[in-house]
Amino acid sequence: MTPTPRSEPHAAVMNTVSGREFRPFDPQPEDIALADIAHGLSNICRCSGQTREFYSVGLHSLYVSRELAASDESARIQLYGLLHDAPEAYVSDLVSPVKRHLERYREIEGAILEAVWTAFDLPAPTDEVWERVHEADVRLRRYEFDTLLPEVVDGEPPDRSYDLAADSHRDVAATFESRARDLVARTDAELP
Repeated sequence: MTPTPRSEPHAAVMNTVSGREFRPFDPQPEDIALADIAHGLSNICRCSGQTREFYSVGLHSLYVSRELAASDESARIQLYGLLHDAPEAYVSDLVSPVKRHLERYREIEGAILEAVWTAFDLPAPTDEVWERVHEADVRLRRYEFDTLLPEVVDGEPPDRSYDLAADSHRDVAATFESRARDLVARTDAELP
């Protein structure tokens, strides 16, 4: 892959596990790879690592996708759920109380998410669809917090049977990639 010259700050580049160059300030769909998203998210711990044990953003994203499946949402909406935190594979995760005060960070995340949608040949989700993904994310967060941070009260946790500790020891990146491939095959999306 020949790097495209870009002006500063757009020239700021990082390398990914797939060997691609990625420019967080100028994300391009051709620089997005499923393997990079799966690998990155599986190595980032939720809650800035303040969980009783390691629990990755990748596993969280798998469960958001499954929450949507349990609500009989379409494969496309499940794919949106799986990819909802994809920008964090490139720029890491920040806890919500910090993130909401960093407008530029949110803009960078938004641009990366747009590149992800384009790379997967998905239209950006509508506000209604994104709200359904957010609702699944919140339901799961309540379950996660009750399981991983029992001192934290975030509403009544939903009754779920996810084994967050046991599942965190499997190959999350491979499971994430497999789930993405399955969902893409069930939609008109494409794999980057």
